[in-house]
Amino acid sequence: MPTRTAAPLAALALIGLTACSASAEADHYLDLSDQPMPASAVELSTVDGRDWTFTDVADDRLTLLFFGYTSCPDVCPMTMAELNLALEEAEAESGDLYDVVMVTTDPARDTDEQLGTWLERFDPDFQGVRGDIDATVEAASDYGIPVEAPEETDGDYLVSHGERIAVLTPDGEAAGFIDDGTGSEDIAALLPDLAEDLL
Repeated sequence: MPTRTAAPLAALALIGLTACSASAEADHYLDLSDQPMPASAVELSTVDGRDWTFTDVADDRLTLLFFGYTSCPDVCPMTMAELNLALEEAEAESGDLYDVVMVTTDPARDTDEQLGTWLERFDPDFQGVRGDIDATVEAASDYGIPVEAPEETDGDYLVSHGERIAVLTPDGEAAGFIDDGTGSEDIAALLPDLAEDLL
């Protein structure tokens, strides 16, 4: 099933906010720590039925936030796999300081069970979050991430999602973005510096 992405729009929306700290400087990371993006106020729910907002992230950890969907043929499973490998390495060095939250951009097909089971294949601690598509689009937009409602055209079901990973601080603010396609080694090398700077 084709996937339409619009990551360049996110880059344009965020380019005016760029700032770099010495320890988190990397070609694959957009540092917004001097001007973080406020937490989205959109209310969603976890796959186990609990109400959830972006300020509900852990108060002693960084949250790596991704918008995607379970039937994505390439980007989403690759991103989750790279995050799983990166966290194994980063947590061995700096401790258990990171969470992963994925918000589905295909809530009509990604049921609670489907999303939860899919994420468990990568790491049982990865958290799945859902809401209706309008709320999902609004939340993604709040973080400068382009998402559109899925549409069916000529028999193809098109789902859009931005490909960057947002780094959320304990208050739900986006302090930066890891570029799409960043490998696990680069993510793992970045995370301890981010934890030191942001926690």
